[in-house]
Amino acid sequence: MASSPFHTFSQLLQPRTTFATTPTNNNNNNLSSCTTRPSNKLILTPTLSLSSNTQRNDLDFHDRTTRFHIKRHVHKITTLSSTNSKTQILRNLEKDAESFKTSSDFNHLLMALVIAQQHEVCLILFTKLQSFKVVPDGCTFSIVIRCHCERKDPDEAKKVLDTLLQNGFLPDEVTMNVLMSSLCKKGKVQKAREVFEVMREKGFKMSVQSHNCLLKGLCYVGRVEEALDLLNEMKNETPLLNPDVYSYTVVMDGLCKVGLSDEAMGLLNEAVRVGIVPNEVTFNTLIEGYSREGRPLEGVLVLELMKKKHGCVPGYVNYSTVLHGLLKWNEIPAAFKVYKEMVELGIEVDSRMMAKLARRLCRLSRRERGLLRDACQVFDKMREKGLVVDQRTLEVIFEALLWGEKFDEALEVLNDMVKLGYSPKAIAFDKVIQGFCAKGKLEEAVSILLFWLGNGGVPHKLSYEMLIKELNAQGRLICASILLGAAFKQGVVPSMDPLLCKCCEER
Repeated sequence: MASSPFHTFSQLLQPRTTFATTPTNNNNNNLSSCTTRPSNKLILTPTLSLSSNTQRNDLDFHDRTTRFHIKRHVHKITTLSSTNSKTQILRNLEKDAESFKTSSDFNHLLMALVIAQQHEVCLILFTKLQSFKVVPDGCTFSIVIRCHCERKDPDEAKKVLDTLLQNGFLPDEVTMNVLMSSLCKKGKVQKAREVFEVMREKGFKMSVQSHNCLLKGLCYVGRVEEALDLLNEMKNETPLLNPDVYSYTVVMDGLCKVGLSDEAMGLLNEAVRVGIVPNEVTFNTLIEGYSREGRPLEGVLVLELMKKKHGCVPGYVNYSTVLHGLLKWNEIPAAFKVYKEMVELGIEVDSRMMAKLARRLCRLSRRERGLLRDACQVFDKMREKGLVVDQRTLEVIFEALLWGEKFDEALEVLNDMVKLGYSPKAIAFDKVIQGFCAKGKLEEAVSILLFWLGNGGVPHKLSYEMLIKELNAQGRLICASILLGAAFKQGVVPSMDPLLCKCCEER
């Protein structure tokens, strides 16, 4: 292909050290210009990055004096919060215009402001270029495009791109990707596609990354068929433009979100056939898709597929997504199996999912007694990890233990509830008291009743009757009389069967 007549400025914007063509007789000590100039020698020049991972400490300017001026002004602007103070700083910058003699100097300042998240100041300075007697170049426009995108105003960024093209410049790929991503995030995929097509018409070779930006945008707004068409175009490009794992993953995600998880699985198989190695994110896309469709057991199969067929070790996110789907659709036995596998592998389990799993196991234990043991395992693990269990979960576990006649364990749970400051329901105390009475454990039953009385509780009439009856049967008439008196004092009148009458005679 013939060389493009447009100027390029990739040197300043690439997120790495690049070779920049610079005349050897240049004494300005600036970063390389954004337009290519004739030169007799290539030198290695560190350049600023406009990629998305740029941080504030990236202010590594080539010229020492320029670096000092820019960092001084950026520091002042970032430390002053009021608008008036910033306006004053802008005036000072205009007075200090001699410090910014070239467009490269001015670009350094704009770049620093973008890095420092001072977008408003950056845009104001851009409108005051004439005050500095600086002619904007491709880099200047590109920085402003990025600034508008970070302010979530891609429409303005698109206008700057139009101006850039009208002035005979060709944007860098990083700038194009930032703009298309910003448009897609706003749901303006059609505009992003227009940018994509315009750049292709200008002779700009769109890379896999540029295609991926558009693929993601199309899937984001549900235009999955167009995304599939674009993916097929990539495979048929001349020269060949091979889609990468991200290309396939993003389209699979789009298919899953519109209920086409089986088609997404077919796309995964296609990717594997052409030599692409799927990663955890790729598989997690399928797991989420099956869960969204109410087919969480298919997600378990995907987990097995990762391990056995593709040699991809599932991580925390994969296991958690599977467990969440199983709990959501009430596949509790399968959820407990996945939970045990996570524990054996040393993978952390989310506390909320553990609590939910324990509650679901407890409710099912009324039909399958063996599940109560599984629920207790989960609950004991939560205790072991020092997790604070919510009141609702403790109440469900407590009721399941009572139903399973595990009164000692139920008493431990009741103690936990009291220690955590929860207010157990009155029926909880009554059930434990009655349960211990039925098992002949009067000491424990009396201790619970006295504790409850001491905390202002009012036991049920049946609890008093069972305790008094058992105490009378053992000949402990004084204790029985005390409890009977406590009942009368609270307005509770036990039924007067022969054993209770005997207690009354003793009083």
